Amino acid sequence: MKYLLAILTLGILFTSCSSTITSEINAIESYDEFWNHVDRNYVYFEEKGVDWDEVKSLYASELDEHSTEQDLKEAMGSSLLALKDNHNTLKTHTGYTEFYNFREGYDIHFSLDLVERKYLDSPLTKEDFFSYALIDDTTLYLHISKMSHSYNLKNLLRRLVTEDITTLILDVRGNSGGDSNQVPDLLKDFITQNSYLGSYVEKSGPAHEDKVIIPLSIDPSSNFHMDVDTYVLTNRDCYSATSYLAAMCKGLDRFTLVGQITGGGGGGASSFELSNGWVLTVSVSDYLDKEGQTIESGVVPDIEVINTQSEIENDIDRVMEEVLKMIE
Repeated sequence: MKYLLAILTLGILFTSCSSTITSEINAIESYDEFWNHVDRNYVYFEEKGVDWDEVKSLYASELDEHSTEQDLKEAMGSSLLALKDNHNTLKTHTGYTEFYNFREGYDIHFSLDLVERKYLDSPLTKEDFFSYALIDDTTLYLHISKMSHSYNLKNLLRRLVTEDITTLILDVRGNSGGDSNQVPDLLKDFITQNSYLGSYVEKSGPAHEDKVIIPLSIDPSSNFHMDVDTYVLTNRDCYSATSYLAAMCKGLDRFTLVGQITGGGGGGASSFELSNGWVLTVSVSDYLDKEGQTIESGVVPDIEVINTQSEIENDIDRVMEEVLKMIE
């Protein structure tokens, strides 16, 4: 009996470890389901210049009735990478496929420790994802490490921006995103009249060109106003919701963006469970800046300044120094 049990156990283990797809949903059908969902819902085919039919021809041709789950995972993962969108993900039973690297090809150098040591009047105070200190009696520095808890950020700014503060430095370098939904409300404290922030773009049908544009404007807060010159510091490590913040701020009165082009990530993502249990996430919406340009590839600052590694190692943050020079 023990011998028979061992044989049965080995049989179960062998079956569970097999990587060949044995369910009714085979590799070719699974890839078609994946491809069709992206085809009908992804928002950036035109902007990316990707022929999705050609992608299918390239990667579906590698699959047949003998393909393994690993083969299918590689085909789907490679197809998503062709779209060059970090919001596009595929989660399988064994983990995620490779993420698109929006930082590739860019030198990104930033040190919050250096900012604290050299440019601030006192050590940073930290609350949630926010670190702040005075540079002088009239200049407030605030680093935002993640675009979350925006309501707390709004209350924090209302507390810190007193009548004595005339200049605000919002440093979002190294902020890879979070929640963009509360950014418009945050900006209401900085404006004095109805202001156009850009437009949302949403899919309206299965064809690639089926899209609807929804303009976004905000009115000023009725009970508070920040009468300050505001500098937003960016680098390529700013992604998704942080790019939204940069785009919405750019062009507003008394706002200046300084630093490096952001990492982009304008897509709003939506998830879908495939029949084999894998979870596919793709960008189904876009955001256009005030000039009608997508922010997917990044938001270009008003003043471009890029730190080098050697400068950071020698205690020089050129982005900070450019802003301080403008404030003088």
